[in-house]
Amino acid sequence: MVLQLLIGLLILLSGTEALHAQSFTSRVVARDMGEALDVNAHDYDGDGDIDLMVSTWSAGGVYYYEHGPLDTLVQTELYVSSGAGRLIDTGDFDHDGDLDVVFASFSEDRLIMLTNGPGETPAQRFSLRFLSEEMHKPFAVLAADFSGDQLTDIITTEVESAYEAIRLYEQIGGDPTEIWRSTISGARDPLGVATADIDHDGIDEILVAVAAEDGGLFVMRRTQTGGYAISQDIPNVYLVAVAAADLDGNGDLDVVGCDFSNSQVRRWEKTSNGWTSRPMPGTLIHPRDVVVADFDADGLLDIAATGEGTGASGGGVAWWRQTTAGTFTFQSLTSTSGFFGLEAVDYDRDGDIDILAANYLLEQIFLFANQMGTPTRIIGNVTGERGGEPIEGAVVTAIETGVSAIADANGRFELGMIEGTFTLRAQHPCWDSTFVTDVLTVENDTTYANFEMRRPVMDLPVTSLNLFVQNGRLSTYDLSIQNTGDATLSLSAEVEIVAPVSGWASVSPSGLTVPAGQNGMLTLSFTPDTTNDNQYDYLGTLMLHTNSCPDTVFEMPLVLIVLDAPERKQGILPTKTGLAPAFPNPFNPSVTLPADIAAGQEYSLRIYDVLGREAAVLFEGQLHPGSYEFSWNAAHMAAGRYVAVLRAASGASWDTPLVLIK
Repeated sequence: MVLQLLIGLLILLSGTEALHAQSFTSRVVARDMGEALDVNAHDYDGDGDIDLMVSTWSAGGVYYYEHGPLDTLVQTELYVSSGAGRLIDTGDFDHDGDLDVVFASFSEDRLIMLTNGPGETPAQRFSLRFLSEEMHKPFAVLAADFSGDQLTDIITTEVESAYEAIRLYEQIGGDPTEIWRSTISGARDPLGVATADIDHDGIDEILVAVAAEDGGLFVMRRTQTGGYAISQDIPNVYLVAVAAADLDGNGDLDVVGCDFSNSQVRRWEKTSNGWTSRPMPGTLIHPRDVVVADFDADGLLDIAATGEGTGASGGGVAWWRQTTAGTFTFQSLTSTSGFFGLEAVDYDRDGDIDILAANYLLEQIFLFANQMGTPTRIIGNVTGERGGEPIEGAVVTAIETGVSAIADANGRFELGMIEGTFTLRAQHPCWDSTFVTDVLTVENDTTYANFEMRRPVMDLPVTSLNLFVQNGRLSTYDLSIQNTGDATLSLSAEVEIVAPVSGWASVSPSGLTVPAGQNGMLTLSFTPDTTNDNQYDYLGTLMLHTNSCPDTVFEMPLVLIVLDAPERKQGILPTKTGLAPAFPNPFNPSVTLPADIAAGQEYSLRIYDVLGREAAVLFEGQLHPGSYEFSWNAAHMAAGRYVAVLRAASGASWDTPLVLIK
């Protein structure tokens, strides 16, 4: 279950100690670009609001989203490569006063610059330029003034065996020019890059995140001759992204990085003994990108990161709030997989720092908007996890206080709360109950808690049963119950007899649990007897009580047409026990198995495949002398040969072959 617990921000002064809370609300701001891998957010058109630049994985490309009236974003496709793409960054690379974009076109082995210039439309403003067409799998790009001349330069990395390297493009006369290439020895991929003056010498070092079990933080330091020497400062970390900032306020820069293989965001403090690892709480499966910013405006730097995850969950977006004690509090904003690049920026221009994150699995850009200064309450939305539809009528309750609210037609709810930490529950007759724990409320602040709910959906192959059965014999029918929803289906079953009033029908089992996406089976048994009353029409209703909507009670009409058997001579019963040939045979999907029982005792009737594996149990129990018919519905079995085996408690057994065709 993907649950988003989003905590609110406001600074409340109490003596000399400030109480800080933070909330982020999430929404999709851009979509339909393909596998979104990285996002930049800047005012590219100079109109005062924030536009987006997005790179995609496959097919690799660059998409521009211009911020328009009413908070709209208009998409323009700037470049689509013939293969996969990787990361982007933004800077004034030609020194003309506006922002350009550089893109790593991974499969094309190209470093591409989109130069911003005059033009009425984005397609007219951005022109394409190949900075290099001879790279090898470019991956990371960074806009930074590594030369110290107040001009924006470009750093890029190359990956894959024997080609791992860092290339430097210095802006000379408004033109990015390659001046240096440093290789990384061994099969170690440089996937992230940053710049910072970690040596306190007035010159920015180039920090490289190297992904390998013997990778870590590599640092490029400028030499007296103008070149660069590279060293491994932090070893043996599968590092894919890096950032540097003075987190503890002691004047030295610390390092934060994404340890991909250990699924941790890690930080290192610069001490007299070198880099000392400091623990960070929380787990983010396969972290991919990291930023440092003061999200709660308390003067202390916080951390945010994305996680790629595994499968459908475990990744997401999280942030770590720094406390006045210098510790960090972990808060997950979403655990959805597929997140990669992120950006910290005041996107909505309300004075605080928001988070933008790219999700390549969902092909969307998410905004986690920073919320401040609202009354004490909990607000949020209740939606379906699979379809995202609002769940009107869901009841949201704070367990500790009993305060509850009903979600409106948009799935929105609001709870008036006291200060504290609570567990919230969302309930609806058609949906599985969902919980959000550790919901923190702070005086004069708003906390956001969103629910995503799952529900079962019962799917039946028929809506009524009209069967021909033999008089005086046991007949069975297997009814398949399919759960096409994303939550467990629970049901109880019973047969209501209409006419004639007798116990001629039953169903087993009386209760059934079907996991999401799987099938269950109910067996209906019929024993009509028309000998004394000549009643040939048997009427009833199969009642199914389920947790599936729209109807939690499903009524399936039953109509039996009884074929009266030839009148038997008084006292004549089967003299031998055994199975008669099944009919029809071959069959699809149902077959009838006649059986004669000469001696009353416990019997079982089972179906086996050609490997001797049990495929179905048609009957287990006491049988009295007489003739019986059993049926098997093999709609969900593979075509092939099977054998039906009738086995008595005495140990004797009888069998007959079956052939299922499809």
